Amino acid sequence: MTACRPPAAERPRLLMVMPYRQFVRKAQTAGFWVGAVWDPRLESPEYLADVRELADLYVTADFRDEEGLRETIRSAAREHEASLIYHIGREETMVSAYEVAEELRAELNPAAAIRVLADKHAMRELLAERGLSPVAFASAPTRREVPDAVRRIGFPAVVKPAALAGSRGVFLWREPADQVPWTALLDQYGYDGPFLVEEYLRGPEYSVETLSQDGRHHVVGITEKLLGPPPLFVETGHVHPAPLPQDRRRAVEDLTEEFLTACGYRFGPAHTEVIWTPQGPRIVESQARLGGDRIPRLIELATGLDVEQAVFAALNGTPVEAPTATATATVRFFTFPPGHVEEIRGLETVGGLGHVDELSIRLNPGDTVPEVRDSKSRHGHVIVSGATPEEARARCAEALAAIEAVIDGTPTRADGRTGVLGTPV
Repeated sequence: MTACRPPAAERPRLLMVMPYRQFVRKAQTAGFWVGAVWDPRLESPEYLADVRELADLYVTADFRDEEGLRETIRSAAREHEASLIYHIGREETMVSAYEVAEELRAELNPAAAIRVLADKHAMRELLAERGLSPVAFASAPTRREVPDAVRRIGFPAVVKPAALAGSRGVFLWREPADQVPWTALLDQYGYDGPFLVEEYLRGPEYSVETLSQDGRHHVVGITEKLLGPPPLFVETGHVHPAPLPQDRRRAVEDLTEEFLTACGYRFGPAHTEVIWTPQGPRIVESQARLGGDRIPRLIELATGLDVEQAVFAALNGTPVEAPTATATATVRFFTFPPGHVEEIRGLETVGGLGHVDELSIRLNPGDTVPEVRDSKSRHGHVIVSGATPEEARARCAEALAAIEAVIDGTPTRADGRTGVLGTPV
Protein backbone atom coordinates (compact mmCIF):
# COMPACT_ATOMS: atom_id res chain seq x y z
CA MET A 1 0.00 0.00 0.00
CA THR A 2 2.79 2.43 0.92
CA ALA A 3 4.49 2.00 -2.45
CA CYS A 4 1.29 2.96 -4.28
CA ARG A 5 0.84 6.27 -2.51
CA PRO A 6 1.76 9.49 -4.32
CA PRO A 7 5.11 11.02 -3.36
CA ALA A 8 5.08 12.89 -0.04
CA ALA A 9 5.48 16.25 -1.77
CA GLU A 10 2.22 15.71 -3.68
CA ARG A 11 0.06 14.79 -0.69
CA PRO A 12 -1.72 17.26 1.60
CA ARG A 13 0.07 17.34 4.95
CA LEU A 14 -1.90 16.29 8.01
CA LEU A 15 -0.26 16.47 11.43
CA MET A 16 -2.21 14.39 13.94
CA VAL A 17 -1.91 14.34 17.70
CA MET A 18 -2.37 10.87 19.19
CA PRO A 19 -3.49 9.12 15.97
CA TYR A 20 -4.30 5.46 16.52
CA ARG A 21 -2.58 3.24 13.98
CA GLN A 22 -5.77 2.64 11.98
CA PHE A 23 -6.18 6.43 11.70
CA VAL A 24 -2.71 6.70 10.17
CA ARG A 25 -3.48 3.98 7.64
CA LYS A 26 -6.89 5.36 6.73
CA ALA A 27 -5.70 8.95 6.43
CA GLN A 28 -2.96 7.78 4.07
CA THR A 29 -5.49 5.77 2.06
CA ALA A 30 -7.49 9.00 1.70
CA GLY A 31 -4.41 10.65 0.20
CA PHE A 32 -2.73 12.41 3.13
CA TRP A 33 0.87 12.65 4.26
CA VAL A 34 0.52 11.88 7.98
CA GLY A 35 2.65 13.12 10.85
CA ALA A 36 2.03 11.54 14.28
CA VAL A 37 2.65 13.11 17.70
CA TRP A 38 2.49 10.61 20.57
CA ASP A 39 3.30 10.34 24.27
CA PRO A 40 5.24 7.05 24.73
CA ARG A 41 3.58 6.54 28.15
CA LEU A 42 0.13 6.13 26.63
CA GLU A 43 0.56 2.97 24.54
CA SER A 44 2.81 -0.06 24.51
CA PRO A 45 6.19 0.11 22.76
CA GLU A 46 4.94 -2.51 20.28
CA TYR A 47 1.86 -0.46 19.39
CA LEU A 48 3.85 2.75 18.93
CA ALA A 49 6.45 0.90 16.85
CA ASP A 50 3.61 0.15 14.42
CA VAL A 51 2.59 3.83 14.39
CA ARG A 52 6.20 4.86 13.79
CA GLU A 53 6.49 2.40 10.89
CA LEU A 54 3.25 3.56 9.29
CA ALA A 55 3.50 7.32 9.71
CA ASP A 56 5.43 9.64 7.40
CA LEU A 57 6.65 11.47 10.51
CA TYR A 58 6.74 10.32 14.13
CA VAL A 59 7.60 12.60 17.05
CA THR A 60 7.10 12.22 20.79
CA ALA A 61 6.13 14.58 23.58
CA ASP A 62 5.16 14.45 27.23
CA PHE A 63 1.43 15.22 27.08
CA ARG A 64 1.50 16.19 30.78
CA ASP A 65 3.65 19.18 29.83
CA GLU A 66 1.12 21.43 28.13
CA GLU A 67 3.59 24.02 26.90
CA GLY A 68 6.05 21.35 25.79
CA LEU A 69 3.31 19.64 23.78
CA ARG A 70 2.31 22.93 22.17
CA GLU A 71 5.90 23.61 21.14
CA THR A 72 6.32 20.09 19.73
CA ILE A 73 3.18 20.49 17.62
CA ARG A 74 4.19 23.99 16.56
CA SER A 75 7.71 22.99 15.56
CA ALA A 76 6.66 19.84 13.70
CA ALA A 77 3.93 21.70 11.81
CA ARG A 78 6.30 24.47 10.73
CA GLU A 79 9.24 22.25 9.85
CA HIS A 80 7.16 19.83 7.79
CA GLU A 81 4.73 22.44 6.39
CA ALA A 82 1.59 20.79 7.74
CA SER A 83 -1.51 22.30 6.22
CA LEU A 84 -3.85 20.79 8.85
CA ILE A 85 -3.43 19.88 12.53
CA TYR A 86 -5.96 17.37 13.85
CA HIS A 87 -6.70 15.55 17.09
CA ILE A 88 -9.43 12.92 17.59
CA GLY A 89 -7.75 10.89 20.33
CA ARG A 90 -8.29 11.36 24.07
CA GLU A 91 -9.88 14.61 25.15
CA GLU A 92 -7.28 15.74 27.69
CA THR A 93 -4.93 17.31 25.12
CA MET A 94 -7.39 18.38 22.43
CA VAL A 95 -7.63 22.02 23.43
CA SER A 96 -3.85 22.51 23.30
CA ALA A 97 -3.69 20.97 19.82
CA TYR A 98 -6.53 23.09 18.47
CA GLU A 99 -5.16 26.29 19.96
CA VAL A 100 -1.85 25.72 18.15
CA ALA A 101 -3.74 24.81 14.97
CA GLU A 102 -5.67 28.08 15.21
CA GLU A 103 -2.47 30.01 15.84
CA LEU A 104 -0.93 28.52 12.67
CA ARG A 105 -4.17 28.79 10.65
CA ALA A 106 -4.23 25.03 10.24
CA GLU A 107 -7.40 24.35 12.23
CA LEU A 108 -10.44 22.27 11.31
CA ASN A 109 -12.51 23.60 14.21
CA PRO A 110 -12.41 26.78 16.27
CA ALA A 111 -10.53 26.18 19.51
CA ALA A 112 -13.56 27.64 21.31
CA ALA A 113 -15.74 24.79 20.05
CA ILE A 114 -13.30 22.19 21.35
CA ARG A 115 -13.13 23.94 24.73
CA VAL A 116 -16.89 23.56 25.12
CA LEU A 117 -16.84 19.89 24.14
CA ALA A 118 -13.84 19.13 26.37
CA ASP A 119 -15.13 21.01 29.43
CA LYS A 120 -18.25 19.51 31.02
CA HIS A 121 -19.03 22.72 32.93
CA ALA A 122 -18.64 24.92 29.85
CA MET A 123 -20.99 22.58 27.98
CA ARG A 124 -23.65 22.90 30.69
CA GLU A 125 -23.31 26.69 30.70
CA LEU A 126 -23.74 26.87 26.93
CA LEU A 127 -26.79 24.60 27.01
CA ALA A 128 -28.35 26.73 29.77
CA GLU A 129 -27.59 29.94 27.89
CA ARG A 130 -29.26 28.59 24.73
CA GLY A 131 -32.21 27.05 26.57
CA LEU A 132 -31.32 23.58 25.31
CA SER A 133 -31.60 20.38 27.32
CA PRO A 134 -32.17 22.01 30.75
CA VAL A 135 -30.36 20.17 33.55
CA ALA A 136 -29.73 21.44 37.09
CA PHE A 137 -25.97 21.62 37.77
CA ALA A 138 -23.39 23.12 40.10
CA SER A 139 -19.61 23.32 40.06
CA ALA A 140 -17.21 22.33 42.84
CA PRO A 141 -13.53 23.31 42.43
CA THR A 142 -12.26 20.65 44.87
CA ARG A 143 -13.55 17.65 46.85
CA ARG A 144 -14.24 19.91 49.81
CA GLU A 145 -17.02 21.77 47.98
CA VAL A 146 -18.75 18.70 46.55
CA PRO A 147 -21.05 17.90 49.54
CA ASP A 148 -22.50 21.43 49.51
CA ALA A 149 -22.99 21.26 45.73
CA VAL A 150 -24.79 17.93 46.10
CA ARG A 151 -27.10 19.40 48.73
CA ARG A 152 -27.91 22.33 46.43
CA ILE A 153 -28.83 20.00 43.57
CA GLY A 154 -30.57 17.51 45.88
CA PHE A 155 -30.26 13.76 46.35
CA PRO A 156 -29.72 11.75 44.26
CA ALA A 157 -27.07 13.66 42.29
CA VAL A 158 -24.39 12.61 39.83
CA VAL A 159 -20.85 13.80 40.62
CA LYS A 160 -18.49 13.97 37.65
CA PRO A 161 -14.75 14.70 37.69
CA ALA A 162 -14.63 17.53 35.16
CA ALA A 163 -11.07 16.79 34.01
CA LEU A 164 -11.30 12.99 33.68
CA ALA A 165 -12.50 11.22 30.54
CA GLY A 166 -14.03 7.83 29.82
CA SER A 167 -16.58 7.99 32.69
CA ARG A 168 -13.77 7.62 35.21
CA GLY A 169 -14.88 8.63 38.70
CA VAL A 170 -18.53 9.29 37.80
CA PHE A 171 -20.56 8.46 40.90
CA LEU A 172 -24.21 8.65 42.02
CA TRP A 173 -24.66 10.17 45.50
CA ARG A 174 -27.95 8.86 46.90
CA GLU A 175 -27.36 9.90 50.51
CA PRO A 176 -24.73 11.76 52.57
CA ALA A 177 -23.06 8.49 53.58
CA ASP A 178 -22.04 7.96 49.94
CA GLN A 179 -19.23 10.43 50.50
CA VAL A 180 -17.16 7.61 52.01
CA PRO A 181 -17.10 5.22 48.99
CA TRP A 182 -16.89 8.20 46.62
CA THR A 183 -13.77 9.45 48.39
CA ALA A 184 -12.21 5.98 48.22
CA LEU A 185 -12.89 5.86 44.47
CA LEU A 186 -11.26 9.25 43.87
CA ASP A 187 -8.24 8.21 45.90
CA GLN A 188 -7.68 5.43 43.38
CA TYR A 189 -7.50 8.03 40.60
CA GLY A 190 -5.53 10.55 42.65
CA TYR A 191 -8.04 13.24 41.65
CA ASP A 192 -9.06 16.29 43.70
CA GLY A 193 -11.02 18.48 41.30
CA PRO A 194 -12.72 20.24 39.66
CA PHE A 195 -16.13 18.54 39.68
CA LEU A 196 -19.50 18.98 38.06
CA VAL A 197 -22.57 18.01 40.10
CA GLU A 198 -25.79 17.35 38.18
CA GLU A 199 -29.34 16.21 38.79
CA TYR A 200 -29.82 12.48 38.26
CA LEU A 201 -31.41 11.94 34.85
CA ARG A 202 -33.58 8.83 34.67
CA GLY A 203 -34.30 6.99 31.45
CA PRO A 204 -32.71 4.97 28.65
CA GLU A 205 -29.39 6.29 27.38
CA TYR A 206 -28.16 6.59 23.83
CA SER A 207 -25.09 7.84 22.01
CA VAL A 208 -25.46 9.82 18.81
CA GLU A 209 -22.60 9.35 16.36
CA THR A 210 -22.24 12.25 13.93
CA LEU A 211 -19.83 13.34 11.24
CA SER A 212 -19.72 17.07 10.58
CA GLN A 213 -18.51 18.66 7.36
CA ASP A 214 -18.48 22.41 6.70
CA GLY A 215 -20.66 22.95 9.77
CA ARG A 216 -23.37 20.48 8.72
CA HIS A 217 -23.90 17.61 11.12
CA HIS A 218 -24.74 14.23 9.60
CA VAL A 219 -26.12 11.59 11.97
CA VAL A 220 -24.30 8.34 11.27
CA GLY A 221 -26.48 6.46 13.72
CA ILE A 222 -27.81 6.18 17.27
CA THR A 223 -26.53 3.48 19.62
CA GLU A 224 -28.36 2.11 22.66
CA LYS A 225 -26.17 2.07 25.76
CA LEU A 226 -26.54 -0.73 28.28
CA LEU A 227 -25.48 0.44 31.74
CA GLY A 228 -24.44 -1.37 34.89
CA PRO A 229 -25.99 -0.52 38.26
CA PRO A 230 -25.33 2.64 40.25
CA PRO A 231 -23.31 4.19 41.68
CA LEU A 232 -20.73 3.75 38.87
CA PHE A 233 -22.92 2.98 35.83
CA VAL A 234 -20.08 1.13 34.06
CA GLU A 235 -21.34 0.36 30.56
CA THR A 236 -22.08 -3.32 29.94
CA GLY A 237 -22.84 -3.14 26.24
CA HIS A 238 -24.13 -1.29 23.18
CA VAL A 239 -26.64 -2.05 20.44
CA HIS A 240 -26.55 -0.43 16.99
CA PRO A 241 -28.87 0.81 15.68
CA ALA A 242 -30.83 1.68 18.81
CA PRO A 243 -34.45 0.43 18.80
CA LEU A 244 -36.07 3.88 18.91
CA PRO A 245 -39.50 5.03 17.68
CA GLN A 246 -39.18 7.48 14.79
CA ASP A 247 -40.45 10.51 16.76
CA ARG A 248 -37.94 9.95 19.58
CA ARG A 249 -35.15 9.34 17.09
CA ARG A 250 -35.89 12.62 15.34
CA ALA A 251 -36.00 14.52 18.64
CA VAL A 252 -32.65 13.06 19.73
CA GLU A 253 -31.07 13.86 16.35
CA ASP A 254 -32.44 17.42 16.31
CA LEU A 255 -31.16 18.18 19.82
CA THR A 256 -27.70 16.82 18.97
CA GLU A 257 -27.43 18.80 15.75
CA GLU A 258 -28.62 22.00 17.42
CA PHE A 259 -26.08 21.56 20.22
CA LEU A 260 -23.14 20.98 17.85
CA THR A 261 -24.13 24.07 15.88
CA ALA A 262 -24.30 26.10 19.09
CA CYS A 263 -20.77 24.91 19.95
CA GLY A 264 -19.44 26.11 16.61
CA TYR A 265 -18.25 22.61 15.67
CA ARG A 266 -17.32 22.50 11.98
CA PHE A 267 -15.64 19.23 11.09
CA GLY A 268 -15.19 15.69 12.29
CA PRO A 269 -16.86 13.01 14.35
CA ALA A 270 -18.72 13.71 17.58
CA HIS A 271 -19.96 11.26 20.18
CA THR A 272 -22.92 12.77 22.05
CA GLU A 273 -24.59 10.94 24.93
CA VAL A 274 -28.31 11.56 25.47
CA ILE A 275 -30.79 10.29 28.08
CA TRP A 276 -34.48 10.13 27.20
CA THR A 277 -36.18 11.44 30.35
CA PRO A 278 -39.91 11.86 31.08
CA GLN A 279 -39.35 15.49 29.99
CA GLY A 280 -37.72 14.51 26.69
CA PRO A 281 -34.09 14.17 25.57
CA ARG A 282 -31.30 15.60 27.73
CA ILE A 283 -27.65 15.78 26.74
CA VAL A 284 -25.27 14.05 29.15
CA GLU A 285 -22.02 15.08 27.47
CA SER A 286 -20.32 15.20 24.08
CA GLN A 287 -16.80 14.69 22.75
CA ALA A 288 -15.09 15.74 19.53
CA ARG A 289 -14.10 12.21 18.60
CA LEU A 290 -15.45 8.84 17.56
CA GLY A 291 -17.35 6.78 20.10
CA GLY A 292 -15.34 4.29 22.11
CA ASP A 293 -16.24 0.77 23.20
CA ARG A 294 -16.00 -0.51 19.60
CA ILE A 295 -18.98 1.58 18.44
CA PRO A 296 -17.36 2.30 15.03
CA ARG A 297 -17.14 -1.45 14.46
CA LEU A 298 -20.82 -1.89 15.37
CA ILE A 299 -21.71 0.80 12.83
CA GLU A 300 -19.70 -0.96 10.15
CA LEU A 301 -21.31 -4.34 10.86
CA ALA A 302 -24.83 -2.84 10.89
CA THR A 303 -24.51 -0.45 7.94
CA GLY A 304 -21.36 -1.28 5.98
CA LEU A 305 -19.91 2.19 6.67
CA ASP A 306 -16.32 2.41 7.87
CA VAL A 307 -16.85 5.64 9.80
CA GLU A 308 -13.12 6.01 10.52
CA GLN A 309 -12.35 5.96 6.81
CA ALA A 310 -15.29 8.30 6.20
CA VAL A 311 -13.68 10.92 8.48
CA PHE A 312 -10.61 11.17 6.27
CA ALA A 313 -12.57 10.89 3.03
CA ALA A 314 -14.67 13.84 4.23
CA LEU A 315 -11.49 15.71 5.13
CA ASN A 316 -10.39 15.22 1.53
CA GLY A 317 -13.68 16.61 0.20
CA THR A 318 -15.90 13.55 -0.26
CA PRO A 319 -19.49 14.48 0.73
CA VAL A 320 -20.79 12.71 3.84
CA GLU A 321 -23.72 10.37 3.29
CA ALA A 322 -25.65 8.94 6.23
CA PRO A 323 -25.78 5.12 6.05
CA THR A 324 -28.81 2.85 6.32
CA ALA A 325 -28.72 -0.05 8.76
CA THR A 326 -29.40 -3.48 7.27
CA ALA A 327 -28.49 -5.52 10.38
CA THR A 328 -28.08 -5.17 14.15
CA ALA A 329 -24.71 -5.36 15.88
CA THR A 330 -24.07 -5.57 19.59
CA VAL A 331 -21.10 -5.58 21.93
CA ARG A 332 -21.36 -6.98 25.43
CA PHE A 333 -18.70 -6.45 28.08
CA PHE A 334 -18.36 -9.07 30.78
CA THR A 335 -16.88 -9.14 34.26
CA PHE A 336 -16.07 -11.90 36.69
CA PRO A 337 -16.15 -11.96 40.49
CA PRO A 338 -12.96 -11.36 42.49
CA GLY A 339 -10.59 -14.23 43.10
CA HIS A 340 -7.85 -16.34 41.54
CA VAL A 341 -8.33 -17.51 37.93
CA GLU A 342 -7.68 -21.23 37.60
CA GLU A 343 -9.02 -21.92 34.12
CA ILE A 344 -10.83 -20.21 31.23
CA ARG A 345 -13.11 -22.27 29.01
CA GLY A 346 -15.08 -21.82 25.82
CA LEU A 347 -12.92 -19.30 23.96
CA GLU A 348 -12.25 -21.58 21.00
CA THR A 349 -15.91 -22.53 20.78
CA VAL A 350 -17.08 -18.94 20.75
CA GLY A 351 -14.30 -17.81 18.43
CA GLY A 352 -15.40 -20.43 15.92
CA LEU A 353 -18.97 -19.13 15.68
CA GLY A 354 -19.47 -17.44 12.32
CA HIS A 355 -21.56 -14.60 13.73
CA VAL A 356 -18.95 -13.65 16.35
CA ASP A 357 -16.93 -10.74 14.98
CA GLU A 358 -14.66 -10.12 17.98
CA LEU A 359 -13.83 -11.89 21.21
CA SER A 360 -11.41 -10.45 23.73
CA ILE A 361 -10.62 -11.43 27.31
CA ARG A 362 -8.06 -9.74 29.54
CA LEU A 363 -7.69 -12.56 32.05
CA ASN A 364 -5.38 -15.58 31.97
CA PRO A 365 -5.05 -18.59 34.26
CA GLY A 366 -3.01 -17.53 37.28
CA ASP A 367 -4.33 -13.96 37.27
CA THR A 368 -6.11 -12.26 40.15
CA VAL A 369 -9.38 -10.78 38.87
CA PRO A 370 -9.11 -6.97 39.04
CA GLU A 371 -11.86 -4.75 40.40
CA VAL A 372 -14.07 -3.12 37.76
CA ARG A 373 -14.38 0.60 38.44
CA ASP A 374 -14.63 2.06 34.91
CA SER A 375 -14.75 1.08 31.24
CA LYS A 376 -11.00 0.43 31.08
CA SER A 377 -11.09 -2.28 33.76
CA ARG A 378 -13.78 -4.61 32.36
CA HIS A 379 -12.59 -8.15 31.81
CA GLY A 380 -13.55 -8.81 28.19
CA HIS A 381 -16.04 -8.34 25.37
CA VAL A 382 -17.75 -10.09 22.50
CA ILE A 383 -19.22 -8.55 19.34
CA VAL A 384 -21.93 -10.29 17.33
CA SER A 385 -24.35 -9.27 14.59
CA GLY A 386 -27.66 -10.53 13.32
CA ALA A 387 -30.26 -9.81 10.69
CA THR A 388 -32.67 -8.58 13.39
CA PRO A 389 -32.32 -7.22 16.93
CA GLU A 390 -33.76 -10.47 18.26
CA GLU A 391 -31.23 -12.59 16.38
CA ALA A 392 -28.33 -10.41 17.53
CA ARG A 393 -29.54 -10.64 21.14
CA ALA A 394 -29.88 -14.44 20.99
CA ARG A 395 -26.46 -14.87 19.43
CA CYS A 396 -24.88 -12.65 22.06
CA ALA A 397 -26.53 -14.65 24.84
CA GLU A 398 -25.23 -17.88 23.29
CA ALA A 399 -21.67 -16.54 23.22
CA LEU A 400 -21.73 -15.24 26.79
CA ALA A 401 -23.15 -18.52 28.09
CA ALA A 402 -20.27 -20.47 26.50
CA ILE A 403 -17.44 -18.44 28.09
CA GLU A 404 -16.56 -19.65 31.57
CA ALA A 405 -13.85 -18.76 34.07
CA VAL A 406 -13.08 -21.04 37.01
CA ILE A 407 -12.34 -18.73 39.93
CA ASP A 408 -11.31 -20.20 43.27
CA GLY A 409 -12.92 -23.49 42.27
CA THR A 410 -16.21 -22.02 41.09
CA PRO A 411 -17.06 -21.84 37.37
CA THR A 412 -18.67 -18.52 36.41
CA ARG A 413 -20.03 -17.81 32.96
CA ALA A 414 -19.60 -14.49 31.20
CA ASP A 415 -23.35 -13.96 31.49
CA GLY A 416 -22.95 -13.99 35.28
CA ARG A 417 -24.36 -17.42 36.07
CA THR A 418 -22.35 -19.68 38.35
CA GLY A 419 -22.32 -23.44 38.83
CA VAL A 420 -20.49 -26.28 40.48
CA LEU A 421 -17.12 -27.27 39.04
CA GLY A 422 -17.49 -30.13 36.55
CA THR A 423 -21.26 -29.76 36.12
CA PRO A 424 -23.32 -27.73 33.65
CA VAL A 425 -24.16 -24.20 34.72
